[in-house]
Amino acid sequence: MLKTLLNNWWIIALKGALLIIFGILAFMNPGATFTILLTWFAAFLFIDGIFSLVSVLRNWKQQEDKWLFVLEGVLNIVLGLLIFRNPGAYTLFTVLLMAFWSIFSGVSRIALAIQLRKEIEGEGWLALSGVLSILFGVIIIAQPGIGVTTFIYMIAIFAILIGLLLILLGFKVKKTGHVIREKVDAVRSQLK
Repeated sequence: MLKTLLNNWWIIALKGALLIIFGILAFMNPGATFTILLTWFAAFLFIDGIFSLVSVLRNWKQQEDKWLFVLEGVLNIVLGLLIFRNPGAYTLFTVLLMAFWSIFSGVSRIALAIQLRKEIEGEGWLALSGVLSILFGVIIIAQPGIGVTTFIYMIAIFAILIGLLLILLGFKVKKTGHVIREKVDAVRSQLK
């Protein structure tokens, strides 16, 4: 698992950057229709799902809990395609799907952080992003009928916060990878 993360730290950071871009676009266009917001969300889900699957498939043999990540990737791709295909027809359904997706991805991030707590420092950022995702999902489920502008602002705030946390985690994983590689190189030079 650690090797997979070290090799794919940039995917974590890229997911964070995509969330921040999504959040900024949502803030810049609060009056945009809900259909446009759902289209943005569908694009993010689709891209995130592809990155998740690519990461798992690249490291299939080393990946622990690969089926959890495969499920998350496939779920993101399917939800992205469904929302993109007809965003306006199922507005409430789509809002609830967003909430359940947010809760599911939050739980998987917390589970990953628990697994990584002995392997890297900074896993708390991943756990915190999971908690924020769960909180966002619970808020949406509790108030699915809130105004579109309020909903857009909520999504933008949570996307930016989670995106920042994922970027911090990605660079923390990169730094950990450099430290591990330096230690391995030092051991190799001592063995020669």
